[in-house]
Amino acid sequence: MVMRGEVTVNSSEPRILVLAAFPAECDAVLSHTTLDPDPVVVCGRRYFYLGAIGGRKVIVAMTGIGLVNAANATEAAFARFNCIGAVVFSGVAGGGSRPMIGDVAIPAQWTLDGGTTFRPVDAGMLETAQTLSVALDNTKLRRQPRLVVGGDGASSDNNNGTAFPAIPFGGSVFGCRPRRAPNRSPFYTGNFVEAIGPWLARGLIGNVRLAQQNPAFDAMDMETAAAQAVADAHGVPFLGIRGISDGQGDPLHLPGFPITFFYYKRIAADNAARTVAKFLRNWH
Repeated sequence: MVMRGEVTVNSSEPRILVLAAFPAECDAVLSHTTLDPDPVVVCGRRYFYLGAIGGRKVIVAMTGIGLVNAANATEAAFARFNCIGAVVFSGVAGGGSRPMIGDVAIPAQWTLDGGTTFRPVDAGMLETAQTLSVALDNTKLRRQPRLVVGGDGASSDNNNGTAFPAIPFGGSVFGCRPRRAPNRSPFYTGNFVEAIGPWLARGLIGNVRLAQQNPAFDAMDMETAAAQAVADAHGVPFLGIRGISDGQGDPLHLPGFPITFFYYKRIAADNAARTVAKFLRNWH
């Protein structure tokens, strides 16, 4: 047994690190999580939640938005815990030519450089994903969403190498903590103090540009490939699971991103988390 602050972690029992970027995504994951009796581990102002999903021991963490936050949070998890046996990223994404809004994309490989190079996900995890049958939520969709397994995913952001700052009282997208956090405090400010200055100086202008859809990629987000690079460096299996929040198949014909993102983010995050829960029950 290894003492981790106030929490005892059994280092002989692997746990799966389940990551999500912003509060709504993490809340969707936590809704499927049975928390341990003493679930909270704090490390360098980062919060990790110990529990189980689908009978599998997990560590749930919110990374924050963007490539830098995703990489830093994943690396912090590996530095804090020596029992991580796999990494799964759960969240929302823009969709390409195949998936539609509400679908869940599970790409076979991810790129950080627009498609010049790719990193494949774990073959065994992808094989399990191909066998899944998940009851996905179809609220607002007027169609039954589906799993789209295989293909390519891409991660990028417009933050110019800076960490996107979490915003105190920033709600379900820009906030500092998931609402379902067992010890949530309205006074927690996340990385706001240290990140706001560099981001205003080098990242704000870049974020004026809206995300561009690319039909070559089934899922486009701002975190998955950065987390995968860290998992690969540690020799740990990785899989990215993304619910589609904007792209094709909008039954309301809204103006597009970011309107569709804010309207469909909850169902997309929930469908991704449902898929993660089913995956963890089936993957051995």
